Amino acid sequence: MSIVLILLRNLLLTVLIEGVLVLVFVRKKETLYHSVLVNMLTNPLVNLLLIFWANFAPFQKVPWFYFVTAFLEIAAVSTEWILYYRMGDFGIKKAFFASFLLNAASYSFGLLIG
Repeated sequence: MSIVLILLRNLLLTVLIEGVLVLVFVRKKETLYHSVLVNMLTNPLVNLLLIFWANFAPFQKVPWFYFVTAFLEIAAVSTEWILYYRMGDFGIKKAFFASFLLNAASYSFGLLIG
């Protein structure tokens, strides 16, 4: 499968999972729209960097891959936290909680489908 298709598939799954959770728990279409925009920014970047790391980085051993994955996920949660807060969807604490839970859900689902 090409890199473009992998990135599109991962983005679509993330938007779908997080979108459903936003609709169920927040019930605001504006927040759903923001969720899609935020994920269009962070998801392809994280996945592209992970693909690059897995294929081209000099330290491809498993522990390094987990470290890089954790670092990129923390960066994505932090970025989304700030964006949710700045877009006015949530207060600062709820923005972090939402970003963390949405990313944990989509990451966990990704691990399940492998």
